[in-house]
Amino acid sequence: MSHKKLMLSLVASLTLSASMYAFGGFTLNLNDELKHNHQLIKEYKDKVQLLEERNKFLLAEKAKNPKLYEEKKLYEESKESYIYRIKLNGAEANKVSFTIKDHFLSIEMNLKSEEKTNSSYYVSSRYFSEIYAIPKNVDESKIKHEVDGDYFVIVMPKNK
Repeated sequence: MSHKKLMLSLVASLTLSASMYAFGGFTLNLNDELKHNHQLIKEYKDKVQLLEERNKFLLAEKAKNPKLYEEKKLYEESKESYIYRIKLNGAEANKVSFTIKDHFLSIEMNLKSEEKTNSSYYVSSRYFSEIYAIPKNVDESKIKHEVDGDYFVIVMPKNK
């Protein structure tokens, strides 16, 4: 084999091995890769275990009070009435402000919570506001509202 062919062969094999290493074709230190993979597997197992524990907790919470987790239509219309539902997402219904004025129904909720720990202070604030036009075929004096599970329900009976 000529000197030129030998050099080309050597350059080609070095180029191939460098590109294989760059793309994970082989590793120069197999023990490091095995150690890294083992660490990733442990981390994922720990995270999967946490997710499984969280799912068990959520299912137990749902079993305690299934009405809180029912999915319902947010708007329905029947021959007798219009029904609007607002998901409270665990908020207390007594925090909801409900007013009727000038053929509009207004719902507001302002939630604020504060929590102190030894090392920190947390403040959370959420605000919700919704305004519905009251249809002309509804008697405003007959509009009712109630709490059903985790929903604030507004019933607007139609005039007969």
